[in-house]
Amino acid sequence: MLRLNRYPVVLVLMIAGLFAIVFAYATVNLFQMSMANTRFLREYGWEAVQEGAILQLLQIIASGTVAMVSYIGFKICESELVRRYNNWQAR
Repeated sequence: MLRLNRYPVVLVLMIAGLFAIVFAYATVNLFQMSMANTRFLREYGWEAVQEGAILQLLQIIASGTVAMVSYIGFKICESELVRRYNNWQAR
């Protein structure tokens, strides 16, 4: 299932597009949210923790992880497509 060289080019391109969409969705305002959350925790301390700032920080970390995994997936698909193009061009 994970071997991309078994799939048609169009399907690999669609998978890469899906990874790009997930990456874009996961990274929207990620840096701004993390800076605001850090500032909130620093300024209000324990009160911020009681209001759920730690849960929000965990959600930001999860979003960052999803973004990183989707970026790596996109780059894997891209390298497979480039490899196929180079093989096609060499023929």
